[in-house]
Amino acid sequence: MPFGLGHRGRGEYPGMVGGRRARTFLVWLAGIGGLMVVVATLWVLGEGESAVDSVTLLGFPIALASLAVTVAGIPAAVSALTQAPDDAAGARASAATLAQQIHQAEQREWLRLVGGDTERINLHFTLRTHGQRLPATTMASSGSLFDDGAASVPDIVTFYRDIRPARLVVTGSPGGGKTVLALELLLTLIGNRSESDPVPVRLSLAEWDTSAMDLEDFLVRHLVHALDWPPRLATRLVHHRLVLPVLDGLDEMDPLLSHDGHPVLDGHGNPLPDPDAPRARAALNLLNTYQDGLSAAPLILTCRGAHYDALPEADRLRTAARIHIAHVTPQRSITYLARRSGDSPRWTSLLHHLASRPDGPAARALSTPWRLSLAATIYHNSGDPDELLEHTTPADLENHLLSRLIPAATELDAVAPRRSAAGPQRRYTADDVHRWLSTLAIHLASARPGTPSEPAGAAGTDLVLHELWPLAGRRRVRALDAALSAAAVVLTLPVSWVTPYPAVFATGIVFFAVAAGVIAALNTSPVPHRLHWGRLTTPHGRVDLFLGVTVGLVAGAGLSLFADTLLGVGFGLACGLTGGLVVGAIGEPVSAAGPRQILRNDVAYGLMSGAVWGLATAVIAGLALEPRVGLACGIVGFVSGLVGLSAGITARLVDGVLPRFPTGIAAGFPATRRYLVFLLCSRNRLPVRLNTFLDWACDAGILRRAGPAYQFRHREIQHWLAAHSQQAGVAGVASGL
Repeated sequence: MPFGLGHRGRGEYPGMVGGRRARTFLVWLAGIGGLMVVVATLWVLGEGESAVDSVTLLGFPIALASLAVTVAGIPAAVSALTQAPDDAAGARASAATLAQQIHQAEQREWLRLVGGDTERINLHFTLRTHGQRLPATTMASSGSLFDDGAASVPDIVTFYRDIRPARLVVTGSPGGGKTVLALELLLTLIGNRSESDPVPVRLSLAEWDTSAMDLEDFLVRHLVHALDWPPRLATRLVHHRLVLPVLDGLDEMDPLLSHDGHPVLDGHGNPLPDPDAPRARAALNLLNTYQDGLSAAPLILTCRGAHYDALPEADRLRTAARIHIAHVTPQRSITYLARRSGDSPRWTSLLHHLASRPDGPAARALSTPWRLSLAATIYHNSGDPDELLEHTTPADLENHLLSRLIPAATELDAVAPRRSAAGPQRRYTADDVHRWLSTLAIHLASARPGTPSEPAGAAGTDLVLHELWPLAGRRRVRALDAALSAAAVVLTLPVSWVTPYPAVFATGIVFFAVAAGVIAALNTSPVPHRLHWGRLTTPHGRVDLFLGVTVGLVAGAGLSLFADTLLGVGFGLACGLTGGLVVGAIGEPVSAAGPRQILRNDVAYGLMSGAVWGLATAVIAGLALEPRVGLACGIVGFVSGLVGLSAGITARLVDGVLPRFPTGIAAGFPATRRYLVFLLCSRNRLPVRLNTFLDWACDAGILRRAGPAYQFRHREIQHWLAAHSQQAGVAGVASGL
């Protein structure tokens, strides 16, 4: 059952998967019980009940809440007494879910990577043992990406399954197809995996802060932040070695060798690696200690050949097989270009030149899948491919192709506009695209404090929407965010005039506005909240929804004993349904969340939190005072919940006493709000509909999606745009203000 959701493990009580949801459920029980106590207290004070009646009224909600907590804890206690110390069965079930999620996301990425190109380039590789310390054992000395019937060598999957231990290093030249090979290996391994096989998960090594976490922590962090897994389940998967790390881009961890601020080039015009490479060497040291029991744990690593060769032999990955991807032969290059061009006469001269001079500069320059694909794309509709013969070195040719990439993409879009799920996409000019992408490339190249997706001081690779806000100036964005948060609360001032005490009410609103502004300004790393609405269609999600509604009805029944019956039932249904929806939508993700979906989930979570906060304050104030005061309090409470004021106050009250206790559901959507403020501050540098533009760039082959982030498809594109920003009129980017 490789792509099914699997069966629940013994330690997973329905609705309690991941620990985080269990704690949230208990918070709801405690919160509703506490609310009932507050309402009962207000009733006693207002009605002047006798001592016996007062004790009865106050004791009933406490007893009811205690009973609910006790009943809810029985399954967890029974599970804890009966489950094995390590729940391997539950981990395997979670691995099946992870496999489905990874396959769905990486299949889409593979389709984007090949760009709809039906003509695949078969990559050939050879085993390298020279300079390899303690090499792994393998049955073959060469292989290919897939079996095309042209040679009797194993494909990459067969080759990898024969390695003992299953540790593979994939090297090659820039644009040589390392990522494509690793991605196809990943997809095939998932498609053929058994229940006990680890799930290959691709990670960008540039995101790994080796000074703060080992590989296990890095894997858990990736599952939690990029793939939206609850921390407990992520830790369990890694602990049981059910995650196969596919570590992409060891060469991207350190800057290139430079002199006076300029890269040092080799004889072919390619930048030279820095042999010191402190982060790469630290990563390899941690990888060498990554064990599965007494054996070296499986992993797959990609790196440029020159960078890997520059590392001291003692620092390289031990007990691993290293394969090196060969250059594309001139004959294969001719076949590929002829089929991509449809045998157009415009390509005849170039193809003849490649055939007659297989050792010439053009043949050497067009010997990687990356440059071949670029050339075929750029000259697909127009232009003279013979221009490629004017460039005598690979670096010169690559610079020419990169300078033509954006104009070709916008020209192709004008001829055949791309369509998205929302309809036809807008058209962009080459100058605008160059300017916007250069701005983002410069931002990534700027050393800056660490973010949840990148270590401090590292040259970035990930464009995460809610983490882009420092690009527009840290102080500027935080100040505007604070002002808008405060203004949102101030806009509720008119409701104070419907209350019997407008002055007091208005003073409270102003106080809340100031508090909302301060909390927004102090939030230096807003994190989006995660919901998985699709999970409500699963058995686990429906159980959680049922539990939430049941708890709400119980609370409403208790409220009905000393208030209006209809009000009690209505309040219980509202709280129970809201809580059930939120609790039911938290847990194992049923699909991979893209950049847009993360912000949508954050907004949905914020609306829920505002509704709960507003409903609670409205009922309490309405019962204690009068309905119009309750209505006014509900409106102010709803807005306060939206801007995260309730979460900020709760967090500061709770953190000092119970640092690990969850702060509840009322949290607003600060990450999405910060992103929208960033767009306001960047309207002259970036498009207003930034996510739409980034999606277009992915479809155009300039960017790619990696979980919740966008990345430049190749590091060469990012570096070229950062170095040629003035060509598009890009001014300096103040990302550190």
